[in-house]
Amino acid sequence: MGDLPSVQDRRDNLSDRMANRDDWQNNRQDRLDDRQDWRDNNREDWQNWADDRLDHYGDWYHDSWYPGAGWSYMWDNYPVAAAIGLTAWGVNRIGYGWGYWGYSNPYYVDGGGYGYDYSQPLMVYADSSATATTTDTQSSEPQPTDEGLAAFDEARAAFRAGDYTTALAKLDITLKTMPLDTVVHEFRSLVLFALKKYPESAAAIYAVLAAGPGWDWTTMIGLYQSPDTYTEQLRALEAFAKANPNSADARFLLGYHYQTMGHTENAAKQYKLALALLPDDKLLQQLVAMTAPAGAATSTAAPIPSPPAVPADKILKSEQFVGNWTATSQGATFELNFTADGAYTWTYTHGKRKQSVKGVYAVDQNNLALESDDGGETMLAEVVFASPSEFRFRMVGDDEKSPGLDFRKN
Repeated sequence: MGDLPSVQDRRDNLSDRMANRDDWQNNRQDRLDDRQDWRDNNREDWQNWADDRLDHYGDWYHDSWYPGAGWSYMWDNYPVAAAIGLTAWGVNRIGYGWGYWGYSNPYYVDGGGYGYDYSQPLMVYADSSATATTTDTQSSEPQPTDEGLAAFDEARAAFRAGDYTTALAKLDITLKTMPLDTVVHEFRSLVLFALKKYPESAAAIYAVLAAGPGWDWTTMIGLYQSPDTYTEQLRALEAFAKANPNSADARFLLGYHYQTMGHTENAAKQYKLALALLPDDKLLQQLVAMTAPAGAATSTAAPIPSPPAVPADKILKSEQFVGNWTATSQGATFELNFTADGAYTWTYTHGKRKQSVKGVYAVDQNNLALESDDGGETMLAEVVFASPSEFRFRMVGDDEKSPGLDFRKN
């Protein structure tokens, strides 16, 4: 086995990719002229993440959603995001997993008999150092075991036979060894849907979609003995939503099922109804954008203007970051340590939950990129220094109205 890349080599590679944003921006109109190719190419990045987690599930899994046209605005306006391979679902995983968005599952009620704690995101970036400690009970994911995979297969067999209670019990056994596995949780949501436990089903699928894309229709329907069985269950949910128009969980869950079936207009309608009930929900905002008709969020008729030039005094230098920095937001504390050789540690603390992310960083223009050691995903932010001892940090992909984080040097 060869030597692992050094911090400097990894940092140089990240810097080179960030600099490629000019090439991407120069060709942006060509990409708009062939939007389908853009989707397919962009899709590979996040699909690889899903594929890696699904290898041990066999041939029954087929595919997942692709990022809809409504999400393309981020790469049109932030070409550096495309240059470093940042994807729509990657933004979600980082935003929630690093604590930046303050994850909150609106459909989960503590102590409500949900069978799993969906108050925490299903993704985690654990500190890889031997001395690291954490009080986050979901921060270390056990590896799959023969017992867990066998229970998963038994759950599939029970579900196909219509024995949903047994299927749920078997999946709960699987989760003891794979508590953060989104495939298991998506299947669990489907079982709860079949049992007409809609709030519990919505809580489970919310956690899944905050981490990555949902299944496609072929994958979902393949779990059923007959499509008629699924249709009957869907009609029951539709009837429940109609009878309970103020049920945000039913609207959200129905939107998920419509989107999985490929009925994006119907999905958008349900997501918008759920968003009207939960107007501050970031995931719902994204799902509404994702299901927006092509051209609704970004017009392809007119050229996309280049981002404005960054003033010379706002162009970042790596040496500005070296040292220890702290920010607070909504009861959470964020600590950032930058070293002169290009390494960083991001530590997030909220209540009893504490976790760290380590990796390498690089800057280009007014962008700071933090690439993690664990998973290779990258947090990309716009940074503005108010003084040598304070800067504002706003993640690319965040709401334009978001204040971001204000870091101060210790």
